[in-house]
Parts: sequence; structure tokens; C-alpha cells
Amino acid sequence: MEYGKVLRFHRVKQGLTQNQLADGIISPAYLSKIENDQTVPAFEVLELLYERLGLDFLETSYNHPSKEKLKEWYEAIITGNFEEAQNLKLELLQIRDTQDNHHLYIFFELFFIRHLLLNNEVKKAYEVWDHIKQHRDTFDEEMEFYYHLSSGVLNYYVGNYEDAFQELMEAKNYSPSLSIGDLEVSDLYYHLALSSSQAHHVSATVFYADQALEIYKSNYDLAKSADCHIILGISYSRLKNYAKSLENYHLARKIATQTKDNQQLKLVYINLAVLESRIENHEAAILHYQKSLNYAEENDSTFDLYEFLNIIHGLIIESYRLEDTKECLEWIEKGKKKLEEYPSEAHGHHFEVYYKLLNESSDIIDYLEEIVIPFFKENKEQVYIIRYAKFLADLLEQQRMYKKSSKYLRLAIQLLNKHSHLGGIML
Repeated sequence: MEYGKVLRFHRVKQGLTQNQLADGIISPAYLSKIENDQTVPAFEVLELLYERLGLDFLETSYNHPSKEKLKEWYEAIITGNFEEAQNLKLELLQIRDTQDNHHLYIFFELFFIRHLLLNNEVKKAYEVWDHIKQHRDTFDEEMEFYYHLSSGVLNYYVGNYEDAFQELMEAKNYSPSLSIGDLEVSDLYYHLALSSSQAHHVSATVFYADQALEIYKSNYDLAKSADCHIILGISYSRLKNYAKSLENYHLARKIATQTKDNQQLKLVYINLAVLESRIENHEAAILHYQKSLNYAEENDSTFDLYEFLNIIHGLIIESYRLEDTKECLEWIEKGKKKLEEYPSEAHGHHFEVYYKLLNESSDIIDYLEEIVIPFFKENKEQVYIIRYAKFLADLLEQQRMYKKSSKYLRLAIQLLNKHSHLGGIML
């Protein structure tokens, strides 16, 4: 047993300095060596230190019954079983050892981060994560695995996708030396696929989504299998392998129809719309967006309202490309009405740009140059900087302002070259 790590953990948890704990027993320097596992102290010394901290010297947690209960809780969390996860958390909180024992406390806090994220309590999850960092030098390899895994998932939730991917890769590096089951391995691969997809590491996304899919299929987890097919569909679309992309979307749709998962059906139709738009089947794209809209309107959650605005934006773009002014203006009006109950500055700019373009507003150039492009630059949304820089370049060229036009065209081209990993941006 690593007595030094246990001593340091409880000393820090109780707010004691090394001088306070060592006083009258050993020197602070010698305690530092014990805590860093640089020496093995006498049995009597450990007993006195443990006694001062109010600990049972003979207690161990490696095979503690609560450890199994913790793993049961974690399984409920990563499988999305909200009710069971909540009940097990309350049960664990009634067990004193969960809070007093070094190993059990660390695992409880690390798993608690995932539980909070399951309930979308991101701010609280960050606070728990920030608190547990002070005990990092007491972690063993299993704790390091769950720490990096939780850090990766937390970073994903707050939109730090590259950091999420790197943290999850750190977790993967610890996994070979641990006895972790298929459920945890598939959870790791699934989040690696999600984070690498958002960070636009397309090859990594395909690899990890395939790895996760194999495990989910072998365990008959239909919901997660459909999720993996959607991720693979997006990745193959970015690679311009549209046949493979369609194959995965259709498999996801088949599963989601069987399981009556409307959230997945919505995502399938949105991504089918994006794919059809890429290959310039704009009428088909509109049909898919309209189908997705049926599922988006069923739910009033914040996420679904945001998705609703994204779908409206997609319908505006496709109608504009088909030069269907009447339909485009109708979708803009519907989008603006939704913004009254769910404000979104980004969508407000998207809708206003197309409104001004269709109405040939005299201030469209100033609006793009002074408000829209700076806004998306500040938010580092490269796709929209490129799209609106191209719009602005065309408008300036029509006004024979060739020098300014070439400036924004160069901006669009430079960003396209720099972010070619985005997988084919539609202008």
C-alpha cells in the first residue's frame, strides 16, 4: 500500500501543513520523503501519523465493497441510465468510507464529474474537476486513467475539442496496463471519435468510431451503434466518399427508426441535408432539412432550439442557392420569429445577411465588413468568415471596388488553404 500518498491526501484534505502533521513525531523533511515514497518509515511512525489524521492504519480500499458499488455507479453513468445513476450516488453518499477513504474518495469525485455532465451540470463538473486536481500527486495509474478521461469529456462539453482529444489520448495511454472492461473501452473510443471529429482529425475519427462501433455491435447497443454510424457518415462526407457516407447514414436511420429515437433521426436528416448540399442536390437537401425540422419542433430544450435555428439557416442557404426568393424570405421570417423567444447573435447575423442580400439593401457591404465578419473572427468560426468574405468580395467587385474585393477574396482563399482539414467548405 502507498502510505505516503494516503498521508498526503488526508493532510491536504484536512488543511494541515507538513509541519503541523509532523510536529512531535518526525521532522517535516522526513514527512516529505514519506509522502513522496522516497523512504519506508517504521511501523510506529506510520501509526502515529495515521492516528493524528484520525485514520485506521490497517484499512485498505483496493478490495473494498464500496469500490464495486462505485464501478456499478460509473456503469450507470456511461450507459446514460439517469435514474439508476442518481440512486447509486445517493447510496454511496451514505457510506462514510466513500468520503473518508483516499481511494474511494478520489474515484467518487472522478466519477461524479461524469455524473454531473450526464445531467448537463457543466459548471459544477468543472468545479469538482478543479478541486480534485490538488490531489493529483496521490493518484495511481487507474486514477490517472479516469482523470484524463473525465478531463477529456469535460473539455468536449465546453467546446475545447483539441484539448479534449489530447486528454483522451492520455487516458488511452494508461489503458493497456489496466483491467478495464469493454464498456469503458468503448466509452473511451466513442469520445475519442467525437472529439477528433470536432477537431477535424478525420482519419482518427474513422479509426476510433470503427473501434467503438465493433464493441457496441457485439454488445447489441443499438443507440450507440447508430451514433457511431452518424459520426462515420460525417467523416466520410468530409473525405468526399459520399457513397460510404450515405451507407452509414442509412444504417443509422434504420436503427433509429427501429428504436424510435427521434433525436438520432433528426441528426441523420440534418447530415443527409448537408451531404446533398455538398453534391449540389439542393432540392433533396431541403427535403431532408424539412424532415429534420419535424423532430426539432417536438422538443423545447435549449439544445433543440439551437438545432432548430441551424436547420432554418440550412433551409435559407438552400433556398438562396436555388434562387427561390419567396421561400428564402419565408424561412428568414420564421427564423427571426424564433429568435424572439430564443436569442442567438450568430443566427441573427446569418438571417440578416440573407435578408439584406435578397432586398439589395444599400448597407449590406458595411454590414458584412464592419459587423458580421468581425463577429465571426472574434468567435473564430472560420467557415463563416470564409463564406461572408466571399460574399463581400463579390459585392465589392460589382461596385468596381476591385482592390477591396481582392483583399476579401484573398482572406477567403488563405483561410480555405489554412483550414483545408475542414473537409470541403461550401461557399
